[in-house]
Amino acid sequence: MTTSPSDGAALAANPSAVAAANGFTFTAIEEAADKAASYARSAAEAAWRGDRLILGVHLAQLRLTTIEAIRLFKSLDAEAAESRAA
Repeated sequence: MTTSPSDGAALAANPSAVAAANGFTFTAIEEAADKAASYARSAAEAAWRGDRLILGVHLAQLRLTTIEAIRLFKSLDAEAAESRAA
């Protein structure tokens, strides 16, 4: 989906739309954090077993979900800046 600059201005001008967008972003962060916690637990169990291959897989998954959670978190700042600029 593409948005035009006017779409961003409309979102920024409508506080309830900003709140709804933030709600979706917080939900996505929650889901990514839950996945990261699961991958961290699985990595710890693989390390305990000494399973190097599975440990590497879970660490890679943990890394990617953590990066995604951080990206989503930073997007909250971008949305806030856009709403202040309008």
